[in-house]
Amino acid sequence: MKGRIAGLLALTLWSLPLQARATTVPDCKARQMALSLDDGQGAFNGMMHSGAWVIVRNTGARACSVAHMKPLAFEDARHHRVAVTWQQAVPAPAMVLPAGGQMKTALRWVSGDVFDPGACKTPATLVLPLRHGRVRHGFARTLCGPANSPPAIEQQPWTEGPPEAG
Repeated sequence: MKGRIAGLLALTLWSLPLQARATTVPDCKARQMALSLDDGQGAFNGMMHSGAWVIVRNTGARACSVAHMKPLAFEDARHHRVAVTWQQAVPAPAMVLPAGGQMKTALRWVSGDVFDPGACKTPATLVLPLRHGRVRHGFARTLCGPANSPPAIEQQPWTEGPPEAG
């Protein structure tokens, strides 16, 4: 009986470092992440609507966690925040991106001045805020909404892998 307990205790203690290592994947840092946009070969475009895939890729040599990633944001050319209304604010997934791995989300918005009265904005930059820095990518697409409120953006949940073909 003592032998079994000692063996079980030894096995438990031996496996603890492996379990601890498995759960200590470091947060992704801005320098190891690439942000890109893909218009899905026009799949998002309608009469007055547009959209794009937002793709985040781990360019680093090791896996990293995006669990502490903050919501996407937009900035003007001077890096001042551009107000938008997120119709579906999607939290960061509890996901580990392997080296070379990628994840994506789809954004959709009204791109034509169809509101009466309406207003349009053209943010210069899409921003991915991480726990350790920010990753920026040129945006320069037109977002429109009612004159008295920010343009609305719809975001799909983040998923692993490349964007689907349009």
